[in-house]
Amino acid sequence: MSVKADVPEKNGNGSSTTTPELEEIHYSMSKVLKDFREQVKRGLPISLEPGTLLAVIDAIKHNNAIDDRKMLLEHVLVILSKLPPDSSLAKKLQNAVVGLLYNDLAHPPATYISTQYSWRTANGSHNNVSLPDMGKSGTPYSRSVQQTHPLPRMNLPDAGLVFDTLLKREKFVKHPAGLSSLMFSFAALVIHTCFRTSHTDWNINETSSYVDLSPLYGVDQKTQDMVRVRDGRGLLHPDSFAEDRLMLLPPAVCVILVLFSRNHNYIARKLLDINERGTWVDPSTLTSTPGSSEEDPARRQKLIQQEEEIFQTARLINCAWFAAVVFSDYFSAILGLVRNGSSWSLDPFQEVRKEDHEFVERGQGNACSVEFNCLYRWHATTSVEDEKWIEKAFSQIFPDKTPDTITPRDFQAAAAKLQAMEPDCEHWTFGGLKRGADGSFKDSDLARVLQDSTSHPASAFKARGTPAVMKLHEIMGIEQSRRWGVCSLNDFRKFLGLRAYTSFLEWNPDPEIANAASKLYGGDINNLELYVGLQAEEAKPVIEGAGLCPGYTISRAILSDAIALTRGDRFYTSDMTPHNYTAWGLRDCARDQNSPGFGSMLGRLFLRTLPNEYAADSAYAWFPLMHPGDMEGFAEKLGMAGKYDWERPTSREPDVVVREYSEVQAVMANVKDFASPYSHRAGAIVRGQGFYIAADQPVATKVKDILVGQPGSFDKITAYFGGKVQEDITSESYFLSGHGTKNVDISEVLRDAPVQWAATQIAGLNLKTDDETGTYSTKELYGILCDIYEYVFLVPDAGREMQLEDRAKAHADELLRHIKTNIRAVSGGRLSFFGIVDSIQSLIGGGKKISHEFMEKLCATGRPVDELANNILATIVASSVEVSQCLINMINLYLQPEFAKHKENIEALVKNNDPKSNATLEGYARESLRLDPPFVGIYREARSALQIGDNSIPEGGKLFLSLSEAGRSAKVFPNPADVDPARPADSYIVSDAIGRCLGPEFLYKVMTQVLKNVFALKNVRVAPGLSGTLKRFRHDVNGTEYYHYLDTHNDPVPWATTYILQYDV
Repeated sequence: MSVKADVPEKNGNGSSTTTPELEEIHYSMSKVLKDFREQVKRGLPISLEPGTLLAVIDAIKHNNAIDDRKMLLEHVLVILSKLPPDSSLAKKLQNAVVGLLYNDLAHPPATYISTQYSWRTANGSHNNVSLPDMGKSGTPYSRSVQQTHPLPRMNLPDAGLVFDTLLKREKFVKHPAGLSSLMFSFAALVIHTCFRTSHTDWNINETSSYVDLSPLYGVDQKTQDMVRVRDGRGLLHPDSFAEDRLMLLPPAVCVILVLFSRNHNYIARKLLDINERGTWVDPSTLTSTPGSSEEDPARRQKLIQQEEEIFQTARLINCAWFAAVVFSDYFSAILGLVRNGSSWSLDPFQEVRKEDHEFVERGQGNACSVEFNCLYRWHATTSVEDEKWIEKAFSQIFPDKTPDTITPRDFQAAAAKLQAMEPDCEHWTFGGLKRGADGSFKDSDLARVLQDSTSHPASAFKARGTPAVMKLHEIMGIEQSRRWGVCSLNDFRKFLGLRAYTSFLEWNPDPEIANAASKLYGGDINNLELYVGLQAEEAKPVIEGAGLCPGYTISRAILSDAIALTRGDRFYTSDMTPHNYTAWGLRDCARDQNSPGFGSMLGRLFLRTLPNEYAADSAYAWFPLMHPGDMEGFAEKLGMAGKYDWERPTSREPDVVVREYSEVQAVMANVKDFASPYSHRAGAIVRGQGFYIAADQPVATKVKDILVGQPGSFDKITAYFGGKVQEDITSESYFLSGHGTKNVDISEVLRDAPVQWAATQIAGLNLKTDDETGTYSTKELYGILCDIYEYVFLVPDAGREMQLEDRAKAHADELLRHIKTNIRAVSGGRLSFFGIVDSIQSLIGGGKKISHEFMEKLCATGRPVDELANNILATIVASSVEVSQCLINMINLYLQPEFAKHKENIEALVKNNDPKSNATLEGYARESLRLDPPFVGIYREARSALQIGDNSIPEGGKLFLSLSEAGRSAKVFPNPADVDPARPADSYIVSDAIGRCLGPEFLYKVMTQVLKNVFALKNVRVAPGLSGTLKRFRHDVNGTEYYHYLDTHNDPVPWATTYILQYDV
């Protein structure tokens, strides 16, 4: 057998995917197999080096990127099959192979199939499918550390005395790393998610042992049912949550929980809108049988099933959001990464194989322990403002007592009394906030609480740092730990692999603290109990990698606990799949390392749930766990302070929505009183004059005149589009079996044609061909122009707006460089160079025909190069991606079953191909714009206070002009839901970008030509199933229904995706 070297595979950049180590493995195995076969062929005794074979097996085990097409394992099995079965080599080889194959799979299995295992249970059970009660609410705490050093209660000091001596605050000391009070409000939410000690039995943890937002969703089915609406939409009651104990904490804790409640409802609504599997329906259609007042049992069952599916899926996604906040904002603050501008974070969720090919355990459950319950008593960090809030709350609950005189029994009695007086959770209030008629809190009130908490500095971890009002909490905590038989501080440190302390001074170098502790605990550091030892330990200094700065032992232990809580959770590991979460849901809860807050998820949460209370660039949104003054200083050192607004946010008034046709038309025509708001956004990405589509001035007539103002201009443009669309339909179509029918992704064709026209006929850009020559591919340029258009004209997701701005600016800068190069070449008399390039490309069959006619005429106006380049950039942005969307929507509209008669009429008109037929086709184009516009509205700003209809507009007020609703005005368009191509052409309203650029007539002509191209295809129709569906879902913009699509990353975007048509040949 000859040994032939395989050609290594290549990455996209041309580099080999096969490492030298893998090549060595392949070579060794090939040599072994060759020698073995030669021995067999010659009839020689088999003599192989066992170490070589076993080394190959070892290499296969320890490499997770073996190329299976090299047949290494198969070669080993061939040799094994030929060896004497009783030989030592055969046994060793067989054992190695069996071990390798067995360890390929997890034992026992990580999960099972069915909704019983794909959703979280209300009480946290079945997280470990083999030990279903592990971590379940209502079960005892676990113990992590064996107590080896005896701590007899009779020898321990009085808990109150310990507090007064070692813990009671003497003065407030600002947190050294600049953490805000909100940091510890979020920490309190995390802590109360995992720890809820029973008032009647301190051994029982009444919540689950997972980061599963149990304060929001409840600890069992009964408490979960309290917060659910159960109307088939999977919603929670407005701003509701299940954990009443949080109302005894400073209000920021409850506000954060309310935002997660809102996030759940946002997710649930989005899941129903996207309807990824197509199995859900509008619940209003499931309440009763049409024509009957009685409820249909089958429909009722469908409603129950849909309700559960949406609720449980939304819960999975929302919990993953919570975990993502823990590993972004929370961990970034704990490790001090945010100060350094680092977006790195631990990623404990991924599958990991050890060197022996076995898996590192994950998804096997968790049980919170008493030791870690003691770890999270962070009362020393209480801000001055929160301390005052707690004092006021205690004075209201215990009006006749001081903090020193309140006993645990008093507290339990008061808690029971308060609980008995509680209304249902839909009416709970906290912090003096009031609910509105719909049950929700005012956004401005919630934002005020959060922003107050962000602006209040937290206190430092330290001995004698806990407010006096917290004495009862600390006494109860100390007594609990003693009743549990918790280990000593040194036992705990040994368990963590840390060196045990040998003296009190080593534990806390402050002589007064060390001496007092020594007196209390008999002079032996081994007697220091865990609860007190953790709280009064010397705090870690502010260094790189340290941001929380608690005691050294806490600092080490919280990392272990965080990994155990999350890596042990099946729903963050083996069952965190697109099937369980949906593709969109899994993407939505994913942490984005490129977010403006260095991976912040809280910023996205604030902007999503309080959209008018935080600006997209607000430091209060992106760094809420840091004090703004401190964080601004850190940002200045990083050279990034200018990216953010460091002022406290103010509420933004909601947009005034204008729906009436006459009012929309009047506002658009009145440039004196209403300004275009796009110039500010355009100015962020394009410098100087000339980006006319976003400016207040009238349309740049010189651009319009050059492109469409000359005799025959429209004929030339429609000829281009007609040829290009026909060419692309032909090249992109593919046969079905039998060769009688072809498929084509019409969305791709109609995305490409306007972009290619804008690039080659206006900007003089050479688009890439199959051999990679050219500036951009059509797909790349389409994405670039989409980003620029979306940033300037649409309302992007505020959580990703700064990233979109950065991308749009980079794209605009690069495009302008290419455009200016072309302008200088044209104006400098070097056009012949481009002609030569075009000729060569034409000869070899590549490239797109480039025209510099427009650029030459524009250069002849004598305007500066920068202005001309901006003119060209504005023109290609306006005349490309919006036009593509118009074309796709139009084709989709007339292929819907309800418009079948119009499809037949269009096909007949296309065949006629006469002026009258073309005029009617143009009417069909206008009607598609009216019924299914590319974007549903445009914006204006009032230059002064005025009145529009019933709306009073303040100076600077923002208006949303709903073109969609104006286009359905029965006064202007009788029977507005019907298609009527004979409606007057001057009654239609066209959006800003294309309207300011080349005018409505350009758009109508292009759309008419595309109608001809598509409906000239024989028996054109949509492909079966979802392939022939424009996969879009509802997206609300100021009360007007609009559509979004999921891109290749499963992010919602306003741009159409795949849409397959079929036609006969």
